[in-house]
Amino acid sequence: MKKTLVKLCAWILVLAMLPLTACSEKGTNTDADAVQEPGTVDADPSADGETPETEAEERLKPNIPATGDYGGDEIYFLVWELPDWSSTVRQYRDIYAEGLTGEAINDAVYNRNSLIESNYNVKIAQERMHISDIDPAISKAVTSGDTTYDVVYPRLYEAAGMYQKHYFQNLMEVPHLDFDMPWWDSNCVNSLSTNGILPAVATSINVNDKDATAAVAFSKPGAEDNGLEDLYTAVREGRWTFDLVASLSEQCNRDLNGDGTVTYDDYYGFLGKNDVMTSFWHGGGGLLCTKDEQDQFTFSFGTEYDIDVAVKIVNMMQQPWFFNQHKHSEIDDTKFTELFETGHGLFFWMRLDEVTNMRNGDTDFGILPIPKYNETQDKYYSFVSQHTTGLLSIPLTIAGDALDELGIILEALAAESQYTLIPEYIESSLKTKYARDEQSADMLDIIINNRVFDPMEIYNFGGFAGTFMNYGPNNTTDIASNVQKQSKVVSKSIDKFLKALLEG
Repeated sequence: MKKTLVKLCAWILVLAMLPLTACSEKGTNTDADAVQEPGTVDADPSADGETPETEAEERLKPNIPATGDYGGDEIYFLVWELPDWSSTVRQYRDIYAEGLTGEAINDAVYNRNSLIESNYNVKIAQERMHISDIDPAISKAVTSGDTTYDVVYPRLYEAAGMYQKHYFQNLMEVPHLDFDMPWWDSNCVNSLSTNGILPAVATSINVNDKDATAAVAFSKPGAEDNGLEDLYTAVREGRWTFDLVASLSEQCNRDLNGDGTVTYDDYYGFLGKNDVMTSFWHGGGGLLCTKDEQDQFTFSFGTEYDIDVAVKIVNMMQQPWFFNQHKHSEIDDTKFTELFETGHGLFFWMRLDEVTNMRNGDTDFGILPIPKYNETQDKYYSFVSQHTTGLLSIPLTIAGDALDELGIILEALAAESQYTLIPEYIESSLKTKYARDEQSADMLDIIINNRVFDPMEIYNFGGFAGTFMNYGPNNTTDIASNVQKQSKVVSKSIDKFLKALLEG
């Protein structure tokens, strides 16, 4: 722990009742024995914690000293950054705020940090580092015993290898972190831990992982012009499914320039990316990797239901009404968003950060969850992109009294964030300031409350996360035989990972 200043981290909602996932894409581009049956991932969104309304009535207090004096110690956070996203909300706005500005998230972060700094006589500092530099920086720190970094957020896309190199503490053994409390995402803990080891976790300290959650926007003018039914009602009635998306997308597809072929100058039923393959798969209630009775990861993809869901998504992505941004090198993320904003699509696959990105535009849009596979599915599921967020980790170099102190500060930050930062993020930023209507706000509740983390998306065993995502753009429908060929490689990769984790 150093001694500098820079103020604290903002923390985000952990509806402890839901799971989390990840979205996919390529590189730095923004967009790339027990078998769990579909629909069994935390079927009851309120099973593991209080609802936000109940929490507001009865605020839980962390089981730590309410105050302390750590002599001005600096709690130093290292977060990943990508220069191309420097002007976006993908740049950890939840860790540090220099002062009050009148902006809701900024001020919630500043006030939270100021309170914790005052209560414990600490300073919260933040350093941004390019995604490619974090691994060598932490490797050097761990090797040399450098205690500079207290908390690290590597981007999940690059983090899998770091988790196997024994860089980080087992969070299950960090003093004072109480994962039964709602400010720690219980489904993240349950999904990503194995053999009692947890290298990273989602917490109310951050809103970044909420921004990385997948959703679907729709054009209200487009829906009205085509005489579509009320889509919010379809969601509430459980009828928002793959088939309904396909039917409406096909109905609304238009060759605007009359050249006989649909190009990016025309109107598409669905504007998507390679990520749709993974996103819709998790939306269908499935997981690529689960845990067995020994609490060990196991490759669970491959049932008849799994294959049916995957093939259906592949076929959807080949339809004329589906525009895949990743097949058009000239369309970057900004242009892709503009394509929707300028009236070239009915549906628009996105992460929730796009709600903020489009706040100043004139596009009248609504927000919907990722659709279900069919109407019999118990609920909607949304995954979290490993390409646009990271999770909290603590380097091995933080130990002894320093680790005890850090545990108290993190627990205090997370608890305070649960009741200040998270409500501000959900109510003020998403629902009121940026979302176009009250019904979209209801949809946001469904999305945020039903997130899923799949160990395969985080740890990418045998490279299968990338292989699976590419089924869609590569039009791979012989998935059963493909999985049969790769299952041994994936299983060996899981065994290797578990061995490395246990040895560490």
